[in-house]
Amino acid sequence: MAPDRALAEPWLRAGEELLGLVEVRLSALVLRPPKPYRQRGRDVDTGAEIALNHGLDVLDPEGLVVLAGLTVALVGGRLFTPPVRGGWESTAGRFAAAAREAELSRTSETFGCVLLAVTDRRTLLLKRRGALGTDHLVDLGPFRLRGPGAARRRRGRPRRVGLRFTDGSTVAVRVAPERLKALAGLAFLSGRG
Repeated sequence: MAPDRALAEPWLRAGEELLGLVEVRLSALVLRPPKPYRQRGRDVDTGAEIALNHGLDVLDPEGLVVLAGLTVALVGGRLFTPPVRGGWESTAGRFAAAAREAELSRTSETFGCVLLAVTDRRTLLLKRRGALGTDHLVDLGPFRLRGPGAARRRRGRPRRVGLRFTDGSTVAVRVAPERLKALAGLAFLSGRG
């Protein structure tokens, strides 16, 4: 499963076997977490920064919903509900907070995607740092996929899927079409451990 397995090896425990890993990107609909769940020292705001980080993603239906929601937030003073169910204390909330903060803190040598790595014992969320390095963000429990993109998309466009964790919480992520099978395989393997 792409990308290179060596990216997760520094974070494996003794005797732990890596089953696979795949790059995913947090859905553009998931806003920045509230202040208590943010990394210290980063108080720049979300709206414009998220839109800029997602670039051409704003041209697909999900991106248009984000732009419409930001417009409503500016004009009407209200925000739409982000697609994280279970609260920020849940597994999905911890995933979303870590992934969004990693995305917002990226530099020229980091990437916008995070790596979801499944071992025989746990699921890890990693942030790419340069071509050969990673940072460990958070340990997660087993997960399942929910609704792998019912709507037909143009070839090459990322698909939105939901990750459902054992505590019942869910979070929306985007995955490249060529990595969707790999993610489905990891979801199956994560539940067996």
